[in-house]
Amino acid sequence: MEGEAAPLPVSDCATGIDVGLNSFAALSDGTEIQNPRHYRRAEARLRRCQQKVARRRMGSNRRRKAVRLLQRAHVHVGNQRRDFQHKESRKLVNEYGTIAVEDLNVKGLAGGMLAKSVHDAGWSMFVTMLVYKTECAGRRVVKVDPRGTSQTCVCGTRVPKTLADRWHECPACGLSVGRDVVSAQVILPNGRDSALRRQRRGGSLMRCLRSRRVLRDGVVTFLPFQIYSTGYRNRTKLQNTCDFLECTCCTFSFHIYWFQ
Repeated sequence: MEGEAAPLPVSDCATGIDVGLNSFAALSDGTEIQNPRHYRRAEARLRRCQQKVARRRMGSNRRRKAVRLLQRAHVHVGNQRRDFQHKESRKLVNEYGTIAVEDLNVKGLAGGMLAKSVHDAGWSMFVTMLVYKTECAGRRVVKVDPRGTSQTCVCGTRVPKTLADRWHECPACGLSVGRDVVSAQVILPNGRDSALRRQRRGGSLMRCLRSRRVLRDGVVTFLPFQIYSTGYRNRTKLQNTCDFLECTCCTFSFHIYWFQ
């Protein structure tokens, strides 16, 4: 079900977010969002439900009833996770105009020794919620290359750490703080630089065009046609009409050609 976008007032506030397992997320201002660990807390209940299914005879009504109880237990965990992420993502979108996050390969991380904890955190779903909520609110999410963000200080000095090292100690500037907070502080300027680079080469413009959500005559509009920026190869069925629109995500102004 689609609804009209409701842009929020323009905000110059920006934050970097480093997702993790000890805390669900750390912000660049030092705020940490606690990890609720819904699946871990429900493991005992899920184990009991699974045991009931295993002890019932195949094809019996009691087994079908036990299977339904197990399904409800899993659905409840998923609902708890989604509810938590919806609330936290909404708070962030309401407060910040620009949000920088790591462009993590969650699928790869979920195949390692921390697979259960990574699946329980649900980072991909959280970032997806941030993206579509910022687009509807006229704000933006910037994805940053995650390489080196946890091994670098805000002063630029490289500070190698293992996964077990949870505290950051910089020998150059003397900064002493949690590693997740430092990573978020490194992600924020990287996100600003990445956004500027995309604007210069047109990447942000094409992202706005693909989102089909622009500001037209002061009103946020969902475009019913495919649109392409000028300068790209002409497409078939080009009409002799051209409009001047402004993007709500990055305040880009551009001309577009309309296609059937």
